[in-house]
Amino acid sequence: MPLKPVSKKEVVDRYGMLLKLYKDVENILMELKSQDVTIIGASRTATPRVAQELLSLFHINDIPMIKYFHSLQWGQGSKIKHITKAAKHLRMHEDLENGGFILFDDELRNRDVTSINCEFVHIDETKGLTRAVFEKGLHVWTENKNH
Repeated sequence: MPLKPVSKKEVVDRYGMLLKLYKDVENILMELKSQDVTIIGASRTATPRVAQELLSLFHINDIPMIKYFHSLQWGQGSKIKHITKAAKHLRMHEDLENGGFILFDDELRNRDVTSINCEFVHIDETKGLTRAVFEKGLHVWTENKNH
């Protein structure tokens, strides 16, 4: 196993690098879960098993983080493909068509998801998903849905 838990919130990889969630992520995920929001994870990772292991090792409120996600779409391909596949898997294609999805992502190239009516919110990869970016993204999404 390339990952070793140090605690329920910290994991060390095989090279000794400490991995942990960005500061606001835990509270954001708990808030979304408490409001029954469907959460999808999408990544171009070439090592989906390692990603799955990492999400299983991180815990939020003593629950493995992986259990917060309703769908995980990993592997090669565009975020358009990942989101469309998740929407189909979750029977939420109509929600996607009606602008009910938001992608928070650190890669600007993924803003092409707007072509499938998914809101795109760029995240600074050095800061991760912050409360301020999350709330601003929700505000923009709400404004766009209402117009």
